[in-house]
Amino acid sequence: MKKHQRLIPILTPFFLLVLAFHSMLIDYELSVSEPISFSSVTEETINSEPPKQTIEIKRGVWFRIDYLSHMIRELQTEELPIDTTPEESIETLKRILIGQRILFFILIFYVLLCFSAFISYLYRAWFYLPLNRGLFWFGTVWTLQQSLVHLRIGSEGQTWAWIGFVFFLTSFVLCVLSSIYIEKGKKEPQSFETLKHSSALEEEGRAPVPTSRASYLKLLVHFLVIILVGVLIGNFIYIPLFLLQKYYVTEFGIFILSLLGLLSAFYIYNYSKVGGEKQFSSLQNTLVSISYLQFRFLRNGFLGVFGLILVVFFVTFLFSLLLFNIDILQMNTSLLEKGTEF
Repeated sequence: MKKHQRLIPILTPFFLLVLAFHSMLIDYELSVSEPISFSSVTEETINSEPPKQTIEIKRGVWFRIDYLSHMIRELQTEELPIDTTPEESIETLKRILIGQRILFFILIFYVLLCFSAFISYLYRAWFYLPLNRGLFWFGTVWTLQQSLVHLRIGSEGQTWAWIGFVFFLTSFVLCVLSSIYIEKGKKEPQSFETLKHSSALEEEGRAPVPTSRASYLKLLVHFLVIILVGVLIGNFIYIPLFLLQKYYVTEFGIFILSLLGLLSAFYIYNYSKVGGEKQFSSLQNTLVSISYLQFRFLRNGFLGVFGLILVVFFVTFLFSLLLFNIDILQMNTSLLEKGTEF
């Protein structure tokens, strides 16, 4: 029984991986039949035949990105006169294209999450529990939604939809069972504990530097150096990057992704050297380091979003309190009315 409990969380990420690729390639859209014309039918016919709702099968995110890019290129072709260029339509398509690209990168991140959850659970890394929790909880909701969609399509006579219904319903059950089984293994021995202590105590391998009292002259020199470095960075890095992202959007995106890839490779290399286990090979340590990097992305992203929500809530609450105080003063005193007389 314990072997089955350990095997199910290992197999479940592969089912969720198929779900992610399915969303990239296939999409569904709910369509309603055209309204009935009042000139051609009677009121009894209208009441007896409501508009029918059907689900149309369309291409997924990957094909939509390619199609929108092709449409934008065709609208921006030089064969069209300048006065007839549909600028508003092009801007609308560009905004839709940005949204589809964001959705595509979210799906790619989800694919990597499936990989990271599988690797971390396979090698019992200390961070496997939050990674697998997030994957299985989100997968439970997603597979249930896909199961209902395929059930609806199958009820309309599409026989092939029942295959998808069985697959996604099986994935839903596996996600529920995996969420239960990973909680039972919390007390088992874990590996790669060095990564947890090194990142918490030495901030990614950098040992703390002892602090010492500095003179006012040294503080002034540091202040001037900071200003000089800020000016240099602004003139030689920030302004060129701003112009690059304004006039060369595609090139800027490639540049940012390249920098992100280099930075990720640097962190993965450090993680494998600092927190690797001797009983594992270098490839296994690298795979776990990739999983740990995604865990850091998720944790820092969650903390950033949570902090942003708290800041927005605090500012909104403070602004509402100030408006409430102004209303009280305006109702009970005449200070504001006297101020407006000047």
